[in-house]
Amino acid sequence: MVGGSFFDAVPAGGDAYVLKAIIHDWEDEEAVTILRACRRAIAPGGSLVLVERLLGPPNEQAEAKLSDLNMMVAPGGRERTLEEYGALFDAAGFRLGGETATATGRSVIEGMPA
Repeated sequence: MVGGSFFDAVPAGGDAYVLKAIIHDWEDEEAVTILRACRRAIAPGGSLVLVERLLGPPNEQAEAKLSDLNMMVAPGGRERTLEEYGALFDAAGFRLGGETATATGRSVIEGMPA
């Protein structure tokens, strides 16, 4: 266990960094700050794995849209589309590697150092 703030740094040298239900808690600026901390720390050839809900097209995935509304009203942050996660990755020095939907309503989103 390592104490600290993921806004400043994360333990260096990892082959993979997994963030489950973290990035959706933050607005874009803070989300990019967290992702940049991961980018600075990641080992060459490593990967970043996000486990998050994805917003789908209109009139689909009502659960994700209700979660998005909850995020806007209560803690801040928001749910995002895959394209929006790709833009966050680009801003933080990653490229979108792919996405795998799961039966839980969340997706596994992979980022690789750009």
